[in-house]
Amino acid sequence: MSLWNLLTDPNKRWLTLLFWTMSMSHGFCAVETVQITISGLQDKQLLANALGHLSLEQQKNHPRLSVARIQRLHKQAPAEIQTALQPFGYYHVTVTPRLTQPRSPKQVLDAWQANYIIELGPPTKLKQVDIDIQGDGKHDKEFQKLQSQLPVKMGDVVNHANYEKSKSLFMQLAEERGYFNAHWVKSQLLIDEQTHTAAILLNLDTQQRYRFGEVTFQQNTFEESLLRRFLTFQAGDFYNSQQLLAFQQALTDSDYFERVEVALEEFSSDTATSVPVRVTLAPRKRSQYSAGIGYGTDTGVRGSVGWERRYVNRWGHRFLAKAELSEIRKSVVATYSLPTGQTSEDEYVVSTGYKDETTDVSSGQLFKIGVHKNHSRSLFDFRIRETVGLEYRDERYAVGSDTGHSKLLMPNLSWSYLQANDRIYTKQGFKLQLEVRGALDKIGSNTSFLQSRLNGTFIYQLHETGRLIARGEAGYSLVSLLAGDFHDLPPSIRFFAGGDRSVRGYDYQSLGPKNVEGQVIGGKNLLVGSLEYEHKVLEKWGVAAFYDVGNAFNDVTDPLKQGTGLGIRWQSPVGLIRVDVATALSEEGHPLRLHITVGPDL
Repeated sequence: MSLWNLLTDPNKRWLTLLFWTMSMSHGFCAVETVQITISGLQDKQLLANALGHLSLEQQKNHPRLSVARIQRLHKQAPAEIQTALQPFGYYHVTVTPRLTQPRSPKQVLDAWQANYIIELGPPTKLKQVDIDIQGDGKHDKEFQKLQSQLPVKMGDVVNHANYEKSKSLFMQLAEERGYFNAHWVKSQLLIDEQTHTAAILLNLDTQQRYRFGEVTFQQNTFEESLLRRFLTFQAGDFYNSQQLLAFQQALTDSDYFERVEVALEEFSSDTATSVPVRVTLAPRKRSQYSAGIGYGTDTGVRGSVGWERRYVNRWGHRFLAKAELSEIRKSVVATYSLPTGQTSEDEYVVSTGYKDETTDVSSGQLFKIGVHKNHSRSLFDFRIRETVGLEYRDERYAVGSDTGHSKLLMPNLSWSYLQANDRIYTKQGFKLQLEVRGALDKIGSNTSFLQSRLNGTFIYQLHETGRLIARGEAGYSLVSLLAGDFHDLPPSIRFFAGGDRSVRGYDYQSLGPKNVEGQVIGGKNLLVGSLEYEHKVLEKWGVAAFYDVGNAFNDVTDPLKQGTGLGIRWQSPVGLIRVDVATALSEEGHPLRLHITVGPDL
């Protein structure tokens, strides 16, 4: 049938329509492709912003991309690129565009080539940064400090993002420090395209600074005097959001409460000068029971059970009882804590306990009872934890050929400081602790001694996956000058070295002075050091290499023992688990020993 017959035959017109539709579809729905190239921009941020503003880049994968659309968007590109580069201080950008059509339009894989050659021109630099603070914030040192740390400075190339960030930092600081009515009187970024210079003019009116108002507690479990010990501010102090957050964190860390909500009450900004604070508290369950099982190469298999009374009464007294059993030790301890003073860190603690321990070196049964006071004090701008106490010990022991029954009434004093970015897995931090204790013959004791002990751990992050851990411990005992006898000191007072947290590669408490029979009997002094590098290989797994050195000794000429080895680290749900294989470098044949420990580094 001829084409004319198809067109004129009414019964065949549907074939004509189908043929025509197929033809048009083939001609108008062919998908065009385009490749975009920008040259002249070395800075990745400038390049990314230029591409981000290109309509052609955004629509290059459009299902209806046609020749006409490519050409239209290509014409828009120079203006779009110029606009994209202005926020970075380039207001005299020249763009040379070039659009090349495919070599063979019938080849589907050929693409249009859109090329843009950029000449940035001279950058626009800040010749003036004028910041004027009005209101109560005019004399606030924090605003003065912020001005010196802003991301915009005279001589810098203009950056619109840094300008907006500077404005946000001022408003954020105003909010944090109680200038709730602060507003911009003027905020301008002025561009002089003729001289390629710019000026920032900021005028912030902070108006008045609000103070903390009265604090009200919504709960009926504790005496309000106990809760006010956690306050980090007083009514009438200038408002500071950091102090408010610290107050909330202190309540949370107290372990008294399941839920803590600290919020500002509504107030009238026209008439009020202070902001009342409302605290809503939901207490935790009074009792907590615990049980655990573990393993350490020093102790063998061990288990524990415990009962804690989080609050005994409305004054926040606490009680804790815990029993432990391992292959070398069984013990039970009980403590009763009484909050005191004006801060949450002040408390009296009464404790008592019994321990029966038998190691390869010594054995003994120890009963002790004591009282001590915990509080904090400031020293050289550091917050130091101080403990002052008095403890009585009754201990029957055997160590080497020494046996005895020791009775010691010991005053003790300790200071500690801890700083860490994370207590569970510390990447940056350190801990220092110094302890001094002693006893005098015939004053509740049957011998005399004075002893000090200093230990510290330093953790330093190396790049993203490495940690350097340095550990040291030193101890010194003064005995003979106080008319005491070293052989009258029980094992719990003598110094030993070796083990999981001492010099690895050696058995637990296997290092120290020996008697004539070759038995380790402990020493008056202690010196231990360790250097370890840990490298993370997976999210929760790492490997480590370490070197340990140290010993317990009576004479400074006694040699220090050395150990080294490799280990595996796992950040488990119950804490950091360390598995180390160490060799005793100072022993003949360099024997190997496995060490397994669980717990935080600090």
